[in-house]
Parts: sequence; C-alpha cells; structure tokens
Amino acid sequence: MELREIYEPIKGDLIRVKKEISEQLSTEDRVVKRVLQDVISSSGKLLRPALALLAFSAGKNRDKDKNGIIKVASLIELVHTATLIHDDVIDQTTFRRHRPTLQRKWGDKVSVLVGDYLLSRSFTMLSQLGYPEIISALADTMRLICEGELRQIGKACHWNLSEQDYLVIIRKKTASLFSFSCFSGGYVGNAGASVIPSLVNYGLNFGIAFQIVDDCLDFVGDEKVVGKSLGSDLRNGKVTLPLIYLLSLAPEPAREKIIELLSCEQIGEEIHVIREMLQKYQIVQHCAKRIVRHVARAKKEAKEIDNKSIRESLTELCDYALVKPLESFGRLDMR
Repeated sequence: MELREIYEPIKGDLIRVKKEISEQLSTEDRVVKRVLQDVISSSGKLLRPALALLAFSAGKNRDKDKNGIIKVASLIELVHTATLIHDDVIDQTTFRRHRPTLQRKWGDKVSVLVGDYLLSRSFTMLSQLGYPEIISALADTMRLICEGELRQIGKACHWNLSEQDYLVIIRKKTASLFSFSCFSGGYVGNAGASVIPSLVNYGLNFGIAFQIVDDCLDFVGDEKVVGKSLGSDLRNGKVTLPLIYLLSLAPEPAREKIIELLSCEQIGEEIHVIREMLQKYQIVQHCAKRIVRHVARAKKEAKEIDNKSIRESLTELCDYALVKPLESFGRLDMR
C-alpha cells in the first residue's frame, strides 16, 4: 500500500497541517523569511503529524476540536524539523530530503538559531491551546531527546556499547517524539484511558524500529533513494545496532580489523570495507529480526483501536515505513 492510501483517512487534515505550518512561519523580516522558506519547502513524509492525526481520529472527539489537533500536529512537525536541523549541525550533514541541508546552505550559526526559532514557535502555539498535559509531555519529550543525543555523543567511539545501551539511546532521541505524537493526538481526540496507552506504546515501538531501519540505511542504503547523506554515523563515531552486531558476530581477527578501520582519523574508503563485512556476516538480517519484533508489538497495540480505517492505516504504516525500506537489501528472514 502506498503512503497516499495509508493517509487517506486524514488527507484533508494533512493539507491543513501544511497550511498551518506555512502560516506559523510567516514573517515580514526578509532575511528570516528566506531561511524559513527553505524549511517550508523541504518537508518530508509528515509521519509524526500523521500519527497525531490518526491517534486523534481513534478517539471520541474525531468530529470535534479539529482546529486544536491541526495545530498540535503542526507544532510536532516544527519540533521534529528543529531536531533535524540541530542534528545536521552536530553531524555536519550536507544532504537531507534530497536537498542540501540548512547547515550546508546557511552555516552553523543560522541553522542553530533557526532550530531554536522553530522550537519557540512550537511552544508558543501549544501555550495558546490550553492543553497543560500536552505542554508537560512535550517538555519531557524534549528533555528525553536531548538526553538521548548527549548520551550518544558521550558514547562515541565506545566500540563495546551494548545493544541495551543503544536501545536506551534511540528510545529517548527518536522514539519519544513518535510516542508523544500518538499521546497528544489521543489526548485531544479523547481516546480514553484504555486506548491512549496503546497509542503511546504503538508510537514507542514504531519509533524504535524506525531508528534501527535508519541506522541500517546509513550503512547499506543508496543516497539517491534515501535522500540524505549516508555514512555519517561511522564518521562521527556513532555506535549503532548494525555495528554492534557486526562486532559481536565477527571472529576476533575480523573484529580487530574493524576496530582498526574505525579508529582512522578520517574514515573514507574504510566504509566500503565495513559494508562488505556487513554483507558477509548478514548483519542487516540480524537487525531485521529486531525491527520485526518492534513492528509486531506496534501492530498488536494498533489492534486496540476500534475505528477500522484508523486501525488499518496504523498497521499499514508499519509495513510502509519500517518493513518496505528493508526490501532493497534482498530476501530477509523476517520471522
């Protein structure tokens, strides 16, 4: 199923979200306007706003308070975009969403300030809506994202990082915003005390699987297909699941060679050697098993949604965003 089909129940709402984002980033300042136009024109798949809208539609208020959920979904995308901009500064990424990054085009100083600007707009929007529980949840989510990023930076080049430590990092830096998206949509939609936990856990497992997929693509993806710079994790000493599995499954001589390659001051051609080793030891297949585990958990939570069209969209979104990207790596054992 294609994304437009999955988004069919919320198609009109997503159009309103895009319009709302443009309105929120409207300014009379010509310099700021030029930079923000780059932000507006480089929107992605809107996964997080879509999850908020789907979660809202799973509740009892799906025919009410549409203005509230449109604004909440919009500010979620602004928060996500801000984190991407800051990530690109940290990692010195030059290419994202098939375009040069803001960092490459405008430099570090402007990029950091634009990221901060988007965060300030987000909290201003939320403070005007009168949802104290969502304000508190977003503040906590931002704390988790920062903790996860700081923890990952602190663990750079720690080649003995455990799988559990890695999962803690991605749960905070990536999955927390997916989980917040589902919570906020369910809250505004009055999904109820029995459904909101399922939505939250759906978002959490979706987010964990999403980051593992992204980390696999960073090693073995195609930049033209993925639409962003690849190999940056290795260059920045980030220890992700493919590398953790490679170092644990490779025999000792190969493991020593990998660490020697990773210890180079400027990693270049070494990436190709490591990619070959990933194929040799079928590392993506091992990662796929972990991905499928979280996909299954997310789908199980989606079954708690009474609305059939929303339940199906949440289920199909797992296959589209989490399973489909792995198909380009060949036949995988997805059990």
